[in-house]
Amino acid sequence: MSPDEARQDVIAWSLERSSIRLDAAERELAAGVPQLAADHAYYACFHLVSAVFLQDGLTMKRHSAVRAALHGRLIQTGRLDRQWGKVFDRLAELRTKSVYTALFDLDAEAGRAIVDDALGLAAELRRMLSGE
Repeated sequence: MSPDEARQDVIAWSLERSSIRLDAAERELAAGVPQLAADHAYYACFHLVSAVFLQDGLTMKRHSAVRAALHGRLIQTGRLDRQWGKVFDRLAELRTKSVYTALFDLDAEAGRAIVDDALGLAAELRRMLSGE
């Protein structure tokens, strides 16, 4: 397998993982666990942002590097609207709280809002990956 084929396989895997995570976010919302929905929503977008960078020939090992690159390489260059950077930042903050903060709670309305924002960001990132 050529390096380009391997890269395309990882991008396809990332697209699939993102869909799985978004489906899981919806299930967690329906089950009344919005904090887990927010965690799934973050990872759905994280996989897609990572795939955009991989398509550009870049790989990153840390969540903070992906977040910084999103702002430096996508937002500041105009490839992605600033509103989506704010959405990704909010997703990252909620993911950190859900993992590292004892007794973290998120109400259903806020959970729905962040999943909806993640769906919008995911759609935009998928458009970028498709070359539109």
